[in-house]
Amino acid sequence: MDDTSPRPSYEPPPVEAHASPGPAPRLTAAQRLWTVFTSPGQVFADIAVKPTWVLCLVLMALLAVAVQLVVLPHLDNEATLRARLGERAEGISDEQIEQMVAQGEKFTRFAPVIGLVVSPIAFAIMAAIFFVLLKIVGSDTDYVRTFSTALHAYWPPSVVASVLTAVLIQRVDKIPQQEFTNIVKSHPGAFLPPDAPAWLSAAASTLSVFNIWIVALLIIGFKVVGKVSTGRAAVAALVPWVVWLVAKAGLASLF
Repeated sequence: MDDTSPRPSYEPPPVEAHASPGPAPRLTAAQRLWTVFTSPGQVFADIAVKPTWVLCLVLMALLAVAVQLVVLPHLDNEATLRARLGERAEGISDEQIEQMVAQGEKFTRFAPVIGLVVSPIAFAIMAAIFFVLLKIVGSDTDYVRTFSTALHAYWPPSVVASVLTAVLIQRVDKIPQQEFTNIVKSHPGAFLPPDAPAWLSAAASTLSVFNIWIVALLIIGFKVVGKVSTGRAAVAALVPWVVWLVAKAGLASLF
């Protein structure tokens, strides 16, 4: 007996459409380190696709240690201490000064190691501050991209400043630590007279070519990576810098 009842037609299950792959980064982590000198916008656009930070962070920490190793032999610790004590140094004997200098030199030996540890922590905290400010101005970027942007913004000025410092420091024998920031004449403070107010010298030394370069790169990076307007990117980049300038001048005037 034939079964004449209609059979249900077979329908294959729907095939899910695969999402098209997003844009791939054009530069490797190493290529970004030299491209950011000439084409920062290209590097930050690449960071927006895929952030990298390990190589840049390691090199920044090693750069800070290298500069310390070059500079420390040229610092006059006794002159530095007497400058810090000011008028109080007149009431301290030479033997006490020598003891204080010897204690300071023992601590100085560990300065490169301390810098190797502190530098990554400082960058992580700084990136967290930028991340919060970017959120405030309306960006939806994440912390890792903010961290990567900040590192690559600091990289070119830090390299140039470190190389110039390492070269120019060789021209002097011993200098107090207070004069170290004037080795590279990159800020107005280097041209102020010695009797200039402390707050003015501190504020002027902050207005260096390298700091301005960093801020400019941060604005470019935050605009591209954070996908915000130039004005909002400038707010996120400038607020910490202005706070630092005011705090540095205020502390100098007090102490």
